[in-house]
Amino acid sequence: MKYPTIRYIYNRRGNAGPETAASIEVLVTHERKRKYIATGVKVLPNQWSDTKHVIRHPDNHSLNMRIHKVYKTVSDYIAKLMIANEPFTFGGLDAEIENSRYDGSLIEFVHERIEARTDIAPGTRRNHMKVVTALKAFRKMGAFSQVTRANVLEFDQWLHGRGYKQVTVHSYHKFLKVYIHEAMVKELIAKDPYLGIRIEEGRSEIRKYLTEEEIRKISECDSLTPSLCRVRDMFIFQCHTGLAYADLKAFDFTKVVERDGRYVLHDSRVKSQEDFYIVLLSPAIEILKKYDYKLPVISNEQYNMRLKAVADCAKVEKRITSHMARHSFAVCALNAGVPLEVVSKMLGHTNTNTTQIYARIVNKSVESAFDVLQRKIDGEKG
Repeated sequence: MKYPTIRYIYNRRGNAGPETAASIEVLVTHERKRKYIATGVKVLPNQWSDTKHVIRHPDNHSLNMRIHKVYKTVSDYIAKLMIANEPFTFGGLDAEIENSRYDGSLIEFVHERIEARTDIAPGTRRNHMKVVTALKAFRKMGAFSQVTRANVLEFDQWLHGRGYKQVTVHSYHKFLKVYIHEAMVKELIAKDPYLGIRIEEGRSEIRKYLTEEEIRKISECDSLTPSLCRVRDMFIFQCHTGLAYADLKAFDFTKVVERDGRYVLHDSRVKSQEDFYIVLLSPAIEILKKYDYKLPVISNEQYNMRLKAVADCAKVEKRITSHMARHSFAVCALNAGVPLEVVSKMLGHTNTNTTQIYARIVNKSVESAFDVLQRKIDGEKG
């Protein structure tokens, strides 16, 4: 069985000069195929020796340690294959180098992959980062070698032990599986630890929302300061559009198209890039006119903090948040008879399963209405 040869290569591209540093690489040759592995080290021609390697450099000791580490990773991998009498493959070498890069750490791998992603919004990135925090606290699945079925099950129990609801536990597993499967593609993990394990999704809590009467009280409240008026107006705008805070912040009236007397906005959500489609109702148009079609959006933290004061002034006994406006819009739409699939498109949900949560709220509203009817019947009997 043939095994590769390895050696250092300096200035492979021939671009080194008296003031131009060139790269040091490790060359692996096997059956007429070559692979150049970067060490991340560059030096000037007079700082390189084929026998002593980096010389005449203020950090020659640490730089030599860096290039030797790469060389040793390759050398040790080949030696391991020779002892086990296993064939060499460049794919296997790539996985070994990747493993060495993270020092076998799943946590480092997950952290770096999350940071490198360009396809997720900042809020989603923060949620994914919670997996890194959880793995650090769990302490039993920090390395690739510890990613086993038994540890996944123990991680699940640990999450439940922290008091997380099933829907939250499911989200931790969902995010973690993404990066475990990436590590498997890179051959850092040999076997899928989730094989045969089914994590229940759980049911989301009933969304908190405002009734139409509560929305009216906020809308008509006349004891607000100018600052709180602006906050109230943004909230009412959300209540009539269903926009989440990130989409409210990104709202651009120049994207609105007038069609058959309606003002139509067809855009994509900041969070998921999912399309949403809404028609601006008259209360939303009135607010836009008030601010010359440029909404006075403030930070979400300040917005939610001031919404508490708005609720107090309007005598609404609920702790309202910006996202509650979105929930309220969905419930009002369903109560008005708008089909579930259409509400889903208005909100920009990726599927109707999320919208079904609001349908359960509507059912609860119907049940409460029957309670009112029953009390009326009981009163007539009395």
